[in-house]
Amino acid sequence: MDLLYECASKYGNYAGCDYTFFLDCGIDFTVAFNKSHFYHLVGLHKLTDIAQLQKSQYNSANSIYRNIMNGHIKFNDIVKSSHYNEVASRLQFFTDIDNIINSKVIIDFDYTKVQRTSILANYILFKDYGEMKAHCGFAYDRNGKDIYYPETFFVHDNDYYIKNQDVYSVIDIKVEKYR
Repeated sequence: MDLLYECASKYGNYAGCDYTFFLDCGIDFTVAFNKSHFYHLVGLHKLTDIAQLQKSQYNSANSIYRNIMNGHIKFNDIVKSSHYNEVASRLQFFTDIDNIINSKVIIDFDYTKVQRTSILANYILFKDYGEMKAHCGFAYDRNGKDIYYPETFFVHDNDYYIKNQDVYSVIDIKVEKYR
């Protein structure tokens, strides 16, 4: 199966749903998954030399997602990018998004404890694969909604984003379709 299509298809299972995470510390928060988030999560915005992936007035993140699902943009198209190595690990680990989202370990992320980061996430789920750790971060939507969105997905070879952070357990997840 085409790796890009596989990632988009797995993400499609989350799109259109609100996931409410209940933590052992008494905190709960809701994440709204939209198809438009996929573009940034897997790093397609970094592939600046692939014309099909350039967002514009006529080519939104939603239309790029749709073109992937319709087979108009394929893995073989993006692997040609001179920037592909910047996103290769994201795509490889994104295929396991189900296990990452359903991870029982979550970080209450404090960016001040990490030097030189642009991550806006308030919470980060992570899954330890031994030598690599996959992270999926959720940031507060500042558009007046009391909801979070998937802000980042990345893979790192150490605990740089985990150490010195407050770690909690996810005790339950409630899923509601909103479309």
